[in-house]
Amino acid sequence: MSVKGKIVLITGSASGIGKCTAELFAREGARLLLCDVDSETLAETEKELKAAGATVATQVYDGRKTADIDLVFKKLDEVYGDLDILINNTGIAGPTKPIVDMEAEEWDETLEVNLRGAFYCIKKAAPYMMKKKCGKIISLSSQSGKKSLPNRSPYDASKMGIIGLTRCAADELGAYNINVNAVCPGAVEGPRLDKVFEGQSQSRGITVEEARGEFTKPAFLKRTVPPQDVAQMIVFLSDDEKSRSITGQDFNVNCGTITY
Repeated sequence: MSVKGKIVLITGSASGIGKCTAELFAREGARLLLCDVDSETLAETEKELKAAGATVATQVYDGRKTADIDLVFKKLDEVYGDLDILINNTGIAGPTKPIVDMEAEEWDETLEVNLRGAFYCIKKAAPYMMKKKCGKIISLSSQSGKKSLPNRSPYDASKMGIIGLTRCAADELGAYNINVNAVCPGAVEGPRLDKVFEGQSQSRGITVEEARGEFTKPAFLKRTVPPQDVAQMIVFLSDDEKSRSITGQDFNVNCGTITY
């Protein structure tokens, strides 16, 4: 792949999809800046990647806070002084409850982390790429950005917003030869998805297995998605040779679940 030597910023990269993406970029020879709110897990990920020979720096940050995002880009300037690829991966599941029971603060937090944080990272990253007229921006949406989930209004809205943000940014930045795309995972294996199943069970009076079945039964492959599969799509969209004519798009990685 043609990402060797590229400078890649990955948010929410201590675990899950973010960590898998970092590992794949590292194997392909990219230089990494990883950031996450979980300082302990982030340090462990940095240690693992460096032990494997990766070039990696880290910055602890809270994706809700523009001041923290500013610190990420300050670290970027200190360590690398440039940026080729931005991966907007930070996100939270948000509450599982009906709209009529939703607190405004719960809504705000989900939108701040999942959408406002992505916007601000694009705002900060774009000037590096505009200056040299090349770059890649990939943001994590969700199949819920296309097909709603019951009792998940702030999450659905934030992920639908990521698709709109992606299309607008692709339109604005296309003249600078910057590719902007979104990846829409389905039900991705891991602790976060387990919590979603538990939340659906509690809020709707169904079993955890029934909640799981609502995700896996509609999928053609009848299973959940390994996070490594999402990472493969992200790195593909970051490859100069393979994805140079792809922009403004949103790609499902969801085992075949229909989203329309």
